Amino acid sequence: MIGTVIIGSGEIAHTRHIPNLMRSSLGYLHGVYNRNYQHSKQDSEKFGCKAYATLEEVWADEAVDAVIVCVPASAHHEYVIAALEAKKHVLCEKPMAISTKQAIEMIDAEQRSGKKLMISYNQRYYQPHLKAKELLDQGAIGTVLNVRSSIGLPLPLDINDPDNSNAASEMLSHRIDLLRHFLGVEVEGVFARLTQANEMGVNRKVDLGDDTAMAIITYQNGIMASLAASRLSNNFNDRTTKIFGTKGCMVLYGQKAPVTLELANGETVYFHLPDVPSQREVEKTEINEAFFQCIVNNTEPPIRSKDGLEVVRVVEAIYKSNREERYIYI
Repeated sequence: MIGTVIIGSGEIAHTRHIPNLMRSSLGYLHGVYNRNYQHSKQDSEKFGCKAYATLEEVWADEAVDAVIVCVPASAHHEYVIAALEAKKHVLCEKPMAISTKQAIEMIDAEQRSGKKLMISYNQRYYQPHLKAKELLDQGAIGTVLNVRSSIGLPLPLDINDPDNSNAASEMLSHRIDLLRHFLGVEVEGVFARLTQANEMGVNRKVDLGDDTAMAIITYQNGIMASLAASRLSNNFNDRTTKIFGTKGCMVLYGQKAPVTLELANGETVYFHLPDVPSQREVEKTEINEAFFQCIVNNTEPPIRSKDGLEVVRVVEAIYKSNREERYIYI
């Protein structure tokens, strides 16, 4: 069993990673580290694991095989590199970093260490997305032409921490990774606009601290995608995606089924997948088990550090497009 430490035991750790560790057949929760030691102690008592007072204690503990980095994105670079230098495998929450420079330095540390660095784009493992990838690979809707996708959450903006509280990097990065996974092609360029609603509910353009991000993305093979991310979905999560192809349309998280094919010949096919939670709930995935499997089998992580880097490149282009009000080639 792979001894694992959670670094940054906040909401994402409690709603996703710790539950996954508790049901894992390959890894176990060895300990937790939080900057507030009292929080670590509380989790230690609740989950029956070790509480670390310092990161140095984590790095020195030979029983720790891997860490899951759940701190804000602005701290990923520092913690991931330190973990790799301490010869620990790393599962890093998304986005990988807040700049391509940081992401490249993290990849360099991974290569020097000989350990695994995987990025936690868990939405690849949502059941409707797994089914969508299978159908796309089978050519169920023919050649993909364009995509419309949205992601929304009821997340209040933290105006005191705009680097770690925004729609583009924290949310839209999910869709950028997912479409790259679905389409198997890199982004060519992007045009984007970022806004923030004031206390009267009026949107204004901002360069940082965005609660709404919209982007038109073009891919190297000519596919176009319109993406929207919002922290203002105050009723429920929004995970809707429509993929249009030469043989029809695929709808994900539609009203009638998690996956629907609306084919050009008039046929409609519904895929009622088991145990898909409502959009109000957090969906537990196999992201942690996939991480452990690549360690056990000594294989490449299914979501590589390079994948994380490519998403960061696109997010940077989104912010540049918003600032300069023009289409940005990547």
